[in-house]
Amino acid sequence: MFKLDDKHLGEAQKIAAKNRKKKRCDECYDRGWIGVSEQNLLVLCTRCVDMDAAMEEWKAYVVQHEELKEHFSELFEDKEVAEEQDDNPAQKLYEHKKEHPVSKNAYVPGPKRTGRAKKI
Repeated sequence: MFKLDDKHLGEAQKIAAKNRKKKRCDECYDRGWIGVSEQNLLVLCTRCVDMDAAMEEWKAYVVQHEELKEHFSELFEDKEVAEEQDDNPAQKLYEHKKEHPVSKNAYVPGPKRTGRAKKI
């Protein structure tokens, strides 16, 4: 099982701290990371860290170190995005329409009062 060295873990912590968006965070206690996984990988805080910027910086760090390239090779694979085909655009419009709320029945039991009839 692959386990990340502590020197790389320290660099990951610096990257997480550098890419924080918020000053205060109760989730990660203002560190930028929540914890460490079994493989000694850093678990970033999703609330206060800019994940895209942190991943780009981590990719740049991995490129500089040969021993990390083989374990993080899936970061550099291009993922193909499958485009959805619209069969019927009218059907898609119908799916996004909001249902109208059903009005409540205003029936009140008892005799119907008309005009200025007194209440007893």
